[in-house]
Amino acid sequence: MRFDNAFTANGDASPAATITGANTTLNSPSFMTLDAAADRLYVANTGDLSVVIFDGVSTKTGNIAPTRTIAGVQTGLLQPTDIALDKGRDMLYVADDIDIFVFNSASAAATNGNVPFARDISPGFAVSAIFLDATNNRLFVADQAGDAVAIFDNASTLNGNVTPTRVVQGAATHLAVPSGVAVDGVGRLVVTNVGNGTTIPPSITIYANAAIADGNIPPVAEITGSNTGMSTPDQIAVDRTGTGTLYNADPGAARIAAFGSLSTANGNISATRSINGPSTGMTVGSQPVGVALDSTR
Repeated sequence: MRFDNAFTANGDASPAATITGANTTLNSPSFMTLDAAADRLYVANTGDLSVVIFDGVSTKTGNIAPTRTIAGVQTGLLQPTDIALDKGRDMLYVADDIDIFVFNSASAAATNGNVPFARDISPGFAVSAIFLDATNNRLFVADQAGDAVAIFDNASTLNGNVTPTRVVQGAATHLAVPSGVAVDGVGRLVVTNVGNGTTIPPSITIYANAAIADGNIPPVAEITGSNTGMSTPDQIAVDRTGTGTLYNADPGAARIAAFGSLSTANGNISATRSINGPSTGMTVGSQPVGVALDSTR
């Protein structure tokens, strides 16, 4: 689904476009990433064991076929759940259970079908989310089972069994089943946490200076509590302009929540805006888990 006017969209808004139907091959799609300049959307298509790519996505709607599909034995894909793009190096990172597969020439038409991965990064745990700081060649990897975020420097050279450069982990971090990860406009590490369903509620935890974050460090800000309306927060997209806005897909609440003034947001606060309601087409059953932001249109 595409909602126009992302900076103001709120409430029971109808989508401007919906890509759906057999031709799309979409089957339990998970997280996504958008190359806004190229108008290209990459989707981790979990149920189809593939990555689907839609060119000209800002103009697409209905039962359309993807422009390209990365799938097959040589791709290694068995459970793709998240995607990150290094546009400068033209590399596509795909989180797939205990692996992160990297495909070169991500923008090329030939990167289609049963293409072999260029690298297989094995961090030693099941990966729940990834974020790539391409400018600093740094990869952030969420570890739900370990309540941790592993950070890898020199991401473009990683291959095989790898050891994190740093790990944010421990009781003081308040990490609890981390499900989404990003870096905001002032260089802070932002993590969504599902919580444990009983004693630890859903949250968004924020840590100073993502470039050197390490160990059992407390968050500098934590958005949590009944006013937030969070149920099972998943993928996040951050608008880094101004004071920042965080967009969060929450399948348990069937909504996309926007928390504005991210640079000062903290505590038991309500979302600034929330796209939810019957007109949106989002339901708890449909599990809206992924979100991407096109700030150029």
